[in-house]
Amino acid sequence: MTLRLFHWFVLVWLPVSACWAQEEKQPPAQTEEYSRRDLPEAPIAKSPAEDQRPPRVFWIIPTFKVTESKVPTKLTPKQKLEIVVRDTTDPYTIGFTAFTAGIEQANNDMAGYGQGASGYFKRFGASYADQASTGFFGAFLFASLMHQDPRYYRQGSGPFTHRFAHALIRPVVTYVDAGGREFNWSGLLGSLAASGLANAYYPDKERGVGKTFSRWGTGIPLSVIDHLVDEFGPDLQHMVTPKRKRADN
Repeated sequence: MTLRLFHWFVLVWLPVSACWAQEEKQPPAQTEEYSRRDLPEAPIAKSPAEDQRPPRVFWIIPTFKVTESKVPTKLTPKQKLEIVVRDTTDPYTIGFTAFTAGIEQANNDMAGYGQGASGYFKRFGASYADQASTGFFGAFLFASLMHQDPRYYRQGSGPFTHRFAHALIRPVVTYVDAGGREFNWSGLLGSLAASGLANAYYPDKERGVGKTFSRWGTGIPLSVIDHLVDEFGPDLQHMVTPKRKRADN
């Protein structure tokens, strides 16, 4: 504590002592005129760039693909790829994938993978590959080729029905880089491409055209659930946060 106070004292004392030294060196006449002439123009303060990404929902769920901006902003392909990489490599994504792999192992889903450590890591690898490929195809590759925005634009306020409908239609409607909205080709085609790629590493019984479209169709309602969490999750978190702050005070 003493060392910290000493640092603050030094930081305050240095500019004061420097000012005294300058006053002593300046001639008594025309001091104010010279000082004004020699001083550079004060730089215009720049407000920091607005963080359009809301904080983690419930302090753990990342929101890299969510923005609070009310005005659609264009993303470059590089920025879209950065979003995918950050979301795929986030500790929550890895941890949640490990958890779901354990659930699948307990229920003996993907029975072709077997049991034991080998079966678990196969399930984990398959689930993680699903996450990565869905993000790569949908949020980067097709989104860049078709100039569509992979982010969810959170409303944050307004009637519940309006916000609910906004999250409900998001899997099939998205913003475009040029402004406006259109059919979400990038998201749906990206999900379909990821489902097709899964045929390369899923067990034999889980492969084929029928299984591919079944996985693709199941992903749509799951996307709706994700967007409902994106839309209303921060509201639920804020209901808990004030109580937490009062308890800390």
